[in-house]
Amino acid sequence: MILRPSDHYDAATEFLKFARIREGRPEERMLEEILRRFSRFPYENISKILKLNRKFLDPDRIRTPCEVVEDHLRFRLGGTCFSLTFTLQTILERVGFACYPVMAHMRSGDNTHCALVLWMAGRKYLVDPGYLLHRPLALDKDQRRIYHTTFSGVEVRFDARDEHYHLYTFNRVESKWRYRFQDRPVPPEEFLRHWLDSFYRPTMHGLCLSITTEEGLLYLHNDYFRRTTFDGKQTLRVKSDLPRFVEMRFGIPAELVEEAARALQENLRLEREYGLFRVPENG
Repeated sequence: MILRPSDHYDAATEFLKFARIREGRPEERMLEEILRRFSRFPYENISKILKLNRKFLDPDRIRTPCEVVEDHLRFRLGGTCFSLTFTLQTILERVGFACYPVMAHMRSGDNTHCALVLWMAGRKYLVDPGYLLHRPLALDKDQRRIYHTTFSGVEVRFDARDEHYHLYTFNRVESKWRYRFQDRPVPPEEFLRHWLDSFYRPTMHGLCLSITTEEGLLYLHNDYFRRTTFDGKQTLRVKSDLPRFVEMRFGIPAELVEEAARALQENLRLEREYGLFRVPENG
């Protein structure tokens, strides 16, 4: 299997059509409009759990840009960082931007996250759909860069000691380190290897969703729900009818959530059967 964005330009064209984005010169205004519209694709592993259940040991378990776009139109699904990043890369290259994927390291482990670095007007920018950032973040080795979103601030800082950029988020209450990455283009075969490996990580052992809305960043992990704004966080436990709660807050059909919950248990059984089950690195 070879990952080539150009093989999936039909999906990019479909995205531009329903997003009502007119093609033109690849410049900042178009980029921000694409990112703003693409940020409506939620981060969710429901679609990934379902695909894994159908293709457990098959390389075809990855979701192509066509699947990502079609599933969003039908069910308001999105994807996890790998499928979102590759789909956005396809869209951006389709309209003339130059970009490439980079791997990022989180507390959960190395190469567990990915994003894009994009060239524009002689400068480089971080573009991260998996972290629901809806604007490009300029990369600068000489000074830290601070940005604001609707739910938090974002800081990108280069550390010469480890030759990595570090990304932090903050609000009026706290600041958190999120991940680090090097400005190194990841070859397609390496990106695919990390993508396939991600299906058997602990992050696939429970339902996880997040999306940016006018009321802040909404996040759900199993029955734990959190709404984050710049002023702080509100949390609650979803004590009953989780599928309907997901449908109400994220727009994903309850029937699909129920199907994913069943598939999740089957996937866990298969992981143990094939010796693929992992526990988080931090215990």
